[in-house]
Amino acid sequence: MRTLRIRSFFFAVLVLGALVMLAAPAGAATPVVADSQFKWFYWIGPLLALSFVGWLVMMAVGYYVRVLRPRWRGQKQP
Repeated sequence: MRTLRIRSFFFAVLVLGALVMLAAPAGAATPVVADSQFKWFYWIGPLLALSFVGWLVMMAVGYYVRVLRPRWRGQKQP
């Protein structure tokens, strides 16, 4: 059962890698859309990046509080 999961994982990685390699020439041929006409959408980039970092920190803290801290203190996990 474990080898099936490992093989399927490596197969998925191989398929996704092939998909990225095949899509690379098409991505390089697309015209640039982010010129002076479309500067209005640049403001959201830092907000999205900071919110993603905040989400990662909240997930790590939540994992510590709900899983690791009770395990280290010998309490029953929820």
